[in-house]
Amino acid sequence: MRRVDRGLSRPPHLRFIAWTAILLSAVAVPPIGFLFLVRTPLISPSIAVISLASAAIIALAAWCMSSDRNSPGISLWDISGAYVFIGFAAGMLSEPQQVMELFSLPAETHKSAQ
Repeated sequence: MRRVDRGLSRPPHLRFIAWTAILLSAVAVPPIGFLFLVRTPLISPSIAVISLASAAIIALAAWCMSSDRNSPGISLWDISGAYVFIGFAAGMLSEPQQVMELFSLPAETHKSAQ
């Protein structure tokens, strides 16, 4: 028996729209949440963690979508690289004590700092 197509097939760009919605929610929601939950001194290390996690999500999406790394325009791999760059820059600007506080490790303070 032959299956009849009655125009109910999905358009080819629907997959792209779904991936775009997933990427936008994965990249936009965590930074907004952290802005409300993180204290001011911990913003730099949290930006580093968020950026590196976002870069991993975008790189995974680029790999799953078989995105071309050598495309003439901007690809998902380029966006992932930009997030990695931002993450490492924010990590380098963070103080070690701030990073320990972010991960809830007890930090000893020097007597001169008290």
